[in-house]
Amino acid sequence: MGKQIEWTHRYHGYARLGRTPERLALLGPAVREYRRTHQVPEWCGVDLLRGWAFYLTRADRHSGGYGLMEGGTDIDEWRAVLDRIASHDDATEADRPPME
Repeated sequence: MGKQIEWTHRYHGYARLGRTPERLALLGPAVREYRRTHQVPEWCGVDLLRGWAFYLTRADRHSGGYGLMEGGTDIDEWRAVLDRIASHDDATEADRPPME
């Protein structure tokens, strides 16, 4: 998990997607669909997925670090996003997270 968190921070979502956490609201449609279906939408591109992983990591840090721990509220979403990045046809080796 530590290597995955480190990998996530190499993608600077504030520079690539939105300058502030509030601007990352563009992730909303994907997140809502995931929460409704428990599936990462197929239409998500690599940058959106990387930004989503970045957002989950930052949100976890700012909320105390419990959402991504085993049994945490965000761990299933986190794993689903990382799995989708790892299997995405357009992902390069640099885009793919280290998988445990």
